Amino acid sequence: MNTIEYPWYKPPFPSYNAAQSMAVPFMDKDVNMVVSFATAAGKTVLAECAFGYHLESRKECRVAYVCPFKSLASEKMLSWTNESQFSKHGIVLWSSESEDDGRDTGGRLIVSTLESFDMKTRSRGWSEWIQSLDCIVYDEAHIVGDESRGGALEASVMRVTKMNPRARIIFLSATMGNATEIAKWIKSLNNKPTKCITSNWRPTKVRIQYHVINEYKEKVDTAVELAVQSAFQKTIVFVHSKVTGTEIVKRVRAQGARAVFHNASLSKGKRKQIESAFNDPMSGLNVVVATSTLGAGVNMG
Repeated sequence: MNTIEYPWYKPPFPSYNAAQSMAVPFMDKDVNMVVSFATAAGKTVLAECAFGYHLESRKECRVAYVCPFKSLASEKMLSWTNESQFSKHGIVLWSSESEDDGRDTGGRLIVSTLESFDMKTRSRGWSEWIQSLDCIVYDEAHIVGDESRGGALEASVMRVTKMNPRARIIFLSATMGNATEIAKWIKSLNNKPTKCITSNWRPTKVRIQYHVINEYKEKVDTAVELAVQSAFQKTIVFVHSKVTGTEIVKRVRAQGARAVFHNASLSKGKRKQIESAFNDPMSGLNVVVATSTLGAGVNMG
């Protein structure tokens, strides 16, 4: 599908890929969407297509992009602030790190972390904003099944559809195995027709290697070895704890490779500095060790 065929948003490429072409024709329709595409298939473009339609076709409405992580919300905020098609409508960031919640500026595109959006739906002071939403996109929506954070997503969807049944709900995910059941649930909340679109298409082949690890020391040793071997190309090592991450970075540096640790204890500015350096092919930073701050949807390397 050529991008010129969809008039509401102009992406920086001439045609949608095979997966996107299945969903784009529904982005300007009054339907809920549950989209489960492979990683790197371009799900964010679908949100942009939907936002373009709503922002251009009804001047008094707002739209919202909701995601689980502050790093992802900050990335989208920066990206859309630098995109004239969206910046002209005014953009608001709702997160624990945002200094301006938009009350004064009245922005029409809301970028929000999951818990911040859930909190706003609970507050009478934000009811007018919630009722002005025409479209809410939940990115990384598979988190609805997470024991610790899924409740915030589930509750906010149920609350917002009750407060504003006119609003479309769009779920985007790369790992949603029960997309059909989720689509039926969303339809039951606001009675809108709901499209469920899944695709295994991906732009590149993924090669997976498994290393069976029995002990913590062996795990760290293997991670350090692989990081050092890959230090000439962009490499991310994900860890589940700051203790492990700190140890791996220290040992990788000891072997002469440049490495940094991206985690929630760093300031927003420091995290952005690391991300920018990693994305710069001339910076010399090729190894980033990270916790879940980079675990969902943030574009790196």
